Amino acid sequence: MIKSIIFDFDGTLVDTAPGLILTANKIFKKYNKDLIDSQQGFLIASNGITAFLKLRFTDEEIGNNSLFDEFFKQYTNDCCHDVNFFDGFDDLLKTLKIKGILLGIVTNKPRIFTNKIADSLKINQLFDLVICPDDGYEPKPSSEMLTKALGKMNLMPSEVLYVGDGERDIIAANRINIGSVFASFGYVNPNDLPDVWGYDYCIKNPLDLLKLIN
Repeated sequence: MIKSIIFDFDGTLVDTAPGLILTANKIFKKYNKDLIDSQQGFLIASNGITAFLKLRFTDEEIGNNSLFDEFFKQYTNDCCHDVNFFDGFDDLLKTLKIKGILLGIVTNKPRIFTNKIADSLKINQLFDLVICPDDGYEPKPSSEMLTKALGKMNLMPSEVLYVGDGERDIIAANRINIGSVFASFGYVNPNDLPDVWGYDYCIKNPLDLLKLIN
């Protein structure tokens, strides 16, 4: 019996691409680099700050300059820009709470951004736990954060589903035998090969989760 559903954040639960794209283009404009469009940003939004910087800067430029810190600081101001749930999640989360399903977030996104976005969407009361790497854990594909989540909720892996849009999410769940759910509506790059990731289930929209727990 499924007692809990845990979500990745970016590209699974929340569309955070607009804020990342806004910040990236501010940085690119400052350094006279070509701007990116929404589609370019959407495809890499799950991979974080470094992925955006690599679109326009060499590894040497990124390593020798404070570009990462500059992006981080700017994104702190921009992270809530045009951010929203993927369609269907607002009602789904409320339905799951009514059903008594414990809800969690396990994300590689730093705590400062996760908290700001959660506050802006007014969803803190819906989640029983939120775990980020800077709480002191290895980021995914390590399963350390998911293992911590199981302990906090006192649940067995067979009682939990983990939903994510990236290979790192599937790997982390599979390592500890949590049911892995691929969110195919998320930030999936055309070059990705999700069919070889080994996920247990694939959902095309958030409401498909109701079928899994029912």
